[in-house]
Amino acid sequence: MKNKNSHIRKYILTLFTVLISTCIYAQKIKIDKGEIKLDEKTIGYVEGKKPLFKIYNLDKSVAITAELKNVPNAESLTLPWIEIKNETTGKANEIEFKSRKFSAFNYDRSIIYELLERNFITADGLNVEALNSFINGESTGISANRLGIQNDVENANIVADTYQLAIGDNGVIYSIKAQNPDPNDKIIGYIQMTSPSANGELKYEVGDLDNKLVATWFAKGGTYSGYDKLLNQELITYDNKVLKAAFDNRGNPTGYQMSKDITAMNIVRVLVANGYTLGSQYSKRENK
Repeated sequence: MKNKNSHIRKYILTLFTVLISTCIYAQKIKIDKGEIKLDEKTIGYVEGKKPLFKIYNLDKSVAITAELKNVPNAESLTLPWIEIKNETTGKANEIEFKSRKFSAFNYDRSIIYELLERNFITADGLNVEALNSFINGESTGISANRLGIQNDVENANIVADTYQLAIGDNGVIYSIKAQNPDPNDKIIGYIQMTSPSANGELKYEVGDLDNKLVATWFAKGGTYSGYDKLLNQELITYDNKVLKAAFDNRGNPTGYQMSKDITAMNIVRVLVANGYTLGSQYSKRENK
């Protein structure tokens, strides 16, 4: 009987949670001349325009700012995040968009939905206690993470650019930094494509001048011996490092040529930027 009651209580709790979640998403936010309306009930006010909005409680005694942040030059590629600030104290914290109500055409409304989902705004207006607890709490570190990743990408691109990489239609990889006995020999390695692959939809393999495999790239669902996850637009090196390299088929709109294969170049650039500069530097390692 005891177990039965326990199962009933768990069922009721689960049902209650689902109902609460459903109610949140069923609620409709509307912004009419600065008035924030939740199911036609005015619960506060918002003013400003992208990227900075000021959100007030119903009697305008309390306000927060919500500022949209983004990685420079990546606005069309990634969703922004939101910095929520208490103007009185100057303290702030950040949240990411996760609401299914997000719209790039209505950032003010999208922000309100985000606050609603997190219980920072309710049918009674701004939830000051919850907001202050979040703002004064541990930093989510979104800016540091996003901008740090962007800096890493930019630095990697700078490194790759210095090698002045090129790929021939036969898969030969060239670089101005080739360290070969013949100064006119600019070959540093080779790349080949397999499609479809036995363990992934599309696969590229990169080899050094001694024809030793340096890295394998998979478009989707790739498997690699000794690695327990699927590889998706990722390459895995001979020493088991996994690096992201984007698939891009724009280089061959009318017929395939390796020299115009953007995906192949992305793979080689990522390798070089991460210290895998090919040539004969791997000749002493065990061929894997």
